[in-house]
Amino acid sequence: MTALSSNTKYYKEAYSLFQQCTKNEDRQDLANKVLDEASSSGSDTSKITRACAREFEQLMPHVTTPSILASFFDRLTQDQLDEFIRDRAASFVLEKLLIYLPNVLSTESERIHSSYERLFECVRENFNDYMQESGTGHIIASTIAFLHPLIISPNTNEYEPLIDGGQTAKKFAELSSDWNVLDKLRQMKKSIKKSSAHNEFVYATLLRTCGYVSEKLYAKLITHLCEKYYSNINVQHLLDKCSSFLFEVLVEFPSDQREKILYPLVFDQIDEIYLHPIGNFFIQRLLLTLNDKKVLEKIYQLLIQEERFDKLVHEGQIRLLITFIRVCERFSCHYEELVNRLKTTIHCTKNNNNEFIPCVLKLRADNANTQLITKEGSLVVQALLRADKVDSLTRQSFLSLTGEQIASIACHPSGSHLLCQLILKSNLWPILRQKNFYEKLNQMYTKMACDKAACWFVTQLWKSAITIDQKLEMAKSLAKDFQILRSHTYARFITYEMNLTAFCSRPDQWKRSFETVLKKHSLLDELDDDNNKRKKKKKKT
Repeated sequence: MTALSSNTKYYKEAYSLFQQCTKNEDRQDLANKVLDEASSSGSDTSKITRACAREFEQLMPHVTTPSILASFFDRLTQDQLDEFIRDRAASFVLEKLLIYLPNVLSTESERIHSSYERLFECVRENFNDYMQESGTGHIIASTIAFLHPLIISPNTNEYEPLIDGGQTAKKFAELSSDWNVLDKLRQMKKSIKKSSAHNEFVYATLLRTCGYVSEKLYAKLITHLCEKYYSNINVQHLLDKCSSFLFEVLVEFPSDQREKILYPLVFDQIDEIYLHPIGNFFIQRLLLTLNDKKVLEKIYQLLIQEERFDKLVHEGQIRLLITFIRVCERFSCHYEELVNRLKTTIHCTKNNNNEFIPCVLKLRADNANTQLITKEGSLVVQALLRADKVDSLTRQSFLSLTGEQIASIACHPSGSHLLCQLILKSNLWPILRQKNFYEKLNQMYTKMACDKAACWFVTQLWKSAITIDQKLEMAKSLAKDFQILRSHTYARFITYEMNLTAFCSRPDQWKRSFETVLKKHSLLDELDDDNNKRKKKKKKT
């Protein structure tokens, strides 16, 4: 064993250096080197990981080389696995590893398969012991979930699935037949029946995996669990921090228990559920997995009642409000009516629709006079902007925002993210761009370019400009303060992006070069549109 590989001090110091990295590329490079060294043939991977578990847990999401993750998994031998799993700190590393391994299955499937077989056998042999501890129980759950592996995008933030409203389908890796997925699920089901321990998180994971893989196995497992543990389902089961895991899965897939017990229970006990810290999450799962508009219609009629909706907006979990907005839009369930109801609730005057967005942005502000934007308010506005067809109230209010208002929003971290999302993901942006959005900001570009948060929005504005006039508008405004901007901590990046040095010295040449680029982009866009139209025609025929 090399001195480097066996020296845990090296890994601690490498992690300290990792924390100091400011560029994502540097973090990825360092994470690759550290994990590669830890999984090399001269290293005691198990021992090092147990000593540096906290560090490895933070490094692992930044590893970009597929072979490194596969090698790390492969280094955990049959003899080491049990001790590794029972170590509480190391078990977190293994759990995270099992989350990111599906991303590299396409290139490392064979090696991952052989390593997984060792893990599966270890879990089966020690099943009853592992079920009794939360840490080891999570390893059982992760081992089961890997049989229908979810591919997680490292760039997805925690609110994205809610703001997306369940529209984008999850991506799962397909395992080949030699993985014997159904057989393994049956073995896990038998282990659960034999085990004297009770672990709802493991039950929920097995149930969800069966729901995706085998309807028959899913139905049998529900019957077994309900007969053994939940013969009389009541609202307390939905609000319990352990059993709620199971019932959140039950609303995802069709079953008699869902249609005849859970839905009626939600309708009857909505007041106990929707403001409860666990119950509100249950309602979120129900809404995000709905495929029956009639159920949504009933929930809408319950939640839209004046007192309930006021509490939902001002007191309830913001996640539930976001989900409610997005799902109503997705199903076209009284969406415009819901937005108008929101306007009334936040005390936006009937005769001043233009102030709707500024009022929403202040949602739950401690002091509405001084606090122009809150994180909660920005998330609700993002949900409104993500609609396929943005409602008339939101559209009108955005069109009427002044340059000063837009700049104030951009200079707040949450507001900057909101405006970047408007450009990148909202169908409202092409409409705003065609109007006088760039002209409104003519006197604000320098202020925003010099702000830590707003400079990102300025960069997106520049990239999104599709006419030479829009680019000229920005360049002329920023060129007035070029000497200040070129050396500013934040603004210098946008001056480089815009090639503002060339604009100030050779404006005509600068203009011609960008006109050429815009023409190329325009032609490519036209080709893409033509290809999309042809594909649609083929599908129809």
